[in-house]
Amino acid sequence: MEELDGRLRDASGHSNLEEAAKRINSTLNEMASLLGLDGAVRMYGSFCSGIKTGCSDLDLTFLGDVEGETAISILQKFEKIADDFGFHNITKIHQANLPLLKLTDREENLEVDLCVNNELGIRNSLLLDAYCRYDVRVLQLGCLVKDWAKGHDIVGTADGFLNSYAFMLLVVFFLQTTEPPVVPNLQSLECDPVPVLDRKWGDEFVWETKFFSNVHQLPKSQNTMSIGELLLGFFQFYTQKFDSDQHAVSIRLQKPGQNIDKYSLMQEATKEKWYLEDPFDLKHNLAGACSRAGRRRIGEVMQATLQWLISAGRWTESFPEPSTDFFLKCRVSQELTPDALLEEFGDCDLVKLHFPKLDGLTRTAQAFLQFRDASARRRAHAKNEKYLLDCQLQLFSSTRHGFSEAAARRDFVSFDA
Repeated sequence: MEELDGRLRDASGHSNLEEAAKRINSTLNEMASLLGLDGAVRMYGSFCSGIKTGCSDLDLTFLGDVEGETAISILQKFEKIADDFGFHNITKIHQANLPLLKLTDREENLEVDLCVNNELGIRNSLLLDAYCRYDVRVLQLGCLVKDWAKGHDIVGTADGFLNSYAFMLLVVFFLQTTEPPVVPNLQSLECDPVPVLDRKWGDEFVWETKFFSNVHQLPKSQNTMSIGELLLGFFQFYTQKFDSDQHAVSIRLQKPGQNIDKYSLMQEATKEKWYLEDPFDLKHNLAGACSRAGRRRIGEVMQATLQWLISAGRWTESFPEPSTDFFLKCRVSQELTPDALLEEFGDCDLVKLHFPKLDGLTRTAQAFLQFRDASARRRAHAKNEKYLLDCQLQLFSSTRHGFSEAAARRDFVSFDA
């Protein structure tokens, strides 16, 4: 327990980042006012729910009347003046369901993701915050699991894994299933509707986002398990008890002693694919992009961690050495040459370029760019969506595991920078 307490103190002891987050939020609101935008920039994500680690990004969204403008045009306005307000590594990610502007705060080197009118994101964060306020063990187990997932390089949909929010839903769902439950189903306890309009999927959908937020009025959990017991139970549950072939993870529907048939939910389900339902956006299966290799690796790491804990191993010693590999993967076309990529990224401390062998039949494939450190990779990511010859660069952070999986399917030629 003392070891876990120390790990939790390390994970939560970032008061300087909290102050930086407030300052950055204020700066973005100042920018919105200067741009004449009718609305405000609000915080959501891990800084809002409190489930942040030292490497968490700051998620912000502009909420307001865009007067017929698109999310991209709003973000372009922020992009034009971002450098003047203390940001660098200005990166546009427009080719996404939720367009983003990524920035790095010069003062604290804090990564910032800005989007437009993401009300669902705010509601999701407030829901997690309510669970954390109901029982501190949600926050504690959430921080430990997020730290564990990032430490094992199994976070990121680009490599076929789950994102950090998905791992938090796994935590809450598990805590709903314990006997007695650590947390109740807060969505089922609220009666007053809170509809939210969303256009992420191209059409307009109105999602119900109600949940009981006055958690201090609820009786305390009768579950007395320690955070160490719950940590062990988390890995036992997902490796030994939960049947992903038949059942879904849904904190919206979970009831004590019941399982959720994944074939009864809104999105199409298969036996092989995991189903992890967003609590509000019912069209969003957060495990939908999780690949076969990603599912296998997450399962293997969970199983190995469980065995380590059962053998009385120290939690911190279950982590691998921090990765020294920093990759971006990049879509390449038949016309895009290795020389063109080497020249384009030569100013970003590129170490190696791993270029796919194209057979003349495949129009595009993924190249992997390997950088000296995380800051070099972040500078390179700022080139996202730039055109190079006939190819618009689509850059995604990746890992050694991501490259290894790609190399198992296709031959690569490696070039030293």
